[in-house]
Amino acid sequence: MESWNSELPFGLVLSYKWNLMRFYSKDSMGNTEILKRGDIQLTSAGTGISHSEKTHGSKPVHFLQIWSLPDTPRLQPKYYSRHFSDEEKKDKWARVVAPVGAQDVKTDREGQGPAPVHSPLTLYASLMSPETKLEKPLERQKGYVHVVQTSKYNESNATGASVKISSQDSQLTLREGDGAYVFVGKSENVLEVQNVGDRVAEVIVFDLD
Repeated sequence: MESWNSELPFGLVLSYKWNLMRFYSKDSMGNTEILKRGDIQLTSAGTGISHSEKTHGSKPVHFLQIWSLPDTPRLQPKYYSRHFSDEEKKDKWARVVAPVGAQDVKTDREGQGPAPVHSPLTLYASLMSPETKLEKPLERQKGYVHVVQTSKYNESNATGASVKISSQDSQLTLREGDGAYVFVGKSENVLEVQNVGDRVAEVIVFDLD
């Protein structure tokens, strides 16, 4: 990944780091960090910051960068980082991001528990072994499921992990790199995710408005 710079006038930027290579992050608030596997970096851009990232080393870096709109305008820029080990996500849901004010959410720059976000969303992550089946009640208006592409980018047929999602009598199979929205409809609709492939699947689930 080449170095780049961006001016961020608003919004919340979440970086979810999943492969073993590292990348270097720097912003105009003086925050510098080298992110590794399992790290989450959340930047509340607020009234505006300048931000840059580049590969730390010679090998490619793979991560997810997720943007969300804040529910409160004109926030002051903030920076948070969290780390979740593979063991914390193995065959269970780890709550890695949650709204400010929610249970167990702390606003320390570095700390334990979910990263705090000024948006109506909660993010869960899991490393699912083959044949593992997990349920996740959805409490907001919709869900979004994404299967992280750990087998790296390719332009041919999908490879890697495969999961089946089920909700309200509907089923869909997702491969690495795929994502799907889930309509909640009523409170506490339960999403079921099953690893139907032959390898570990890294899956993230958004519960959001």
